[in-house]
Amino acid sequence: MTAFYRRLLWLRYRSDMKKHPEEMTMYCPCCGFRLRNFHEGEYRQLPEFYEPSLFEGIRQDVQCPVCDSLPRHRILAMWCGSNKDLLTSKDILYFAPERCMTGWMDRNHIRYKTADLNNPDTDMRLDIQATGLADGSYDVVICNHVLEHVGDYNRALAEVRRILRPGGIFICSFPVSRDVDEVLEDPDAKSEADRLRLYGQSDHVRLFGINADKILEQAGLDVTAIDGADYPDEILPVTGPGKYDINRLYVCRKG
Repeated sequence: MTAFYRRLLWLRYRSDMKKHPEEMTMYCPCCGFRLRNFHEGEYRQLPEFYEPSLFEGIRQDVQCPVCDSLPRHRILAMWCGSNKDLLTSKDILYFAPERCMTGWMDRNHIRYKTADLNNPDTDMRLDIQATGLADGSYDVVICNHVLEHVGDYNRALAEVRRILRPGGIFICSFPVSRDVDEVLEDPDAKSEADRLRLYGQSDHVRLFGINADKILEQAGLDVTAIDGADYPDEILPVTGPGKYDINRLYVCRKG
């Protein structure tokens, strides 16, 4: 049923794009669709999972109706499109893969393997903190919005560095708050209510800050921060949909 519904959506927006091209002022580089507008997500309707106050005053119509991409995905797709030479014919491992980005990679003939600890539909069931993979197994590792969930992010970063080949690339993102320096985490925050209050989301165990690149550098990575402001307005590379989610990607090389 889901596949059928998505197919109907695809046909609807494809027809709309052909009939009214002059009205399609928004663009999703993940699925390649031009749109009149992006849609609002359900974040404010799920107070048991998201802290509603963190979504007030922030633009909410930022989700692609075709592929469900958010600003961070569209920024990543734009970056990947400009750096295909770093991805083509490489061994790529994608943790917690997002459908909108694997769709982009499939259309652009980028070869990759997927991994997740809990998702049975990925190629491998792996814990990013201890993968069991050989040293230097991959040229590229992609990991979006995972490090705020794991028990020990330093252990995860060390493991990623270990499985990267010399000169390999680690592309990652995580929620970033302007109100935090490097990282905020409280080991006593064990309940969902505590995590919701501290981190804005009940399944997060920490919140990264505006200077989180220092954490990546301490893990032995050379870091380049990619900001949403560097990309065109038509993809809506805005902060959000939450205040704790500045859209910043980190492209890191193994030194």
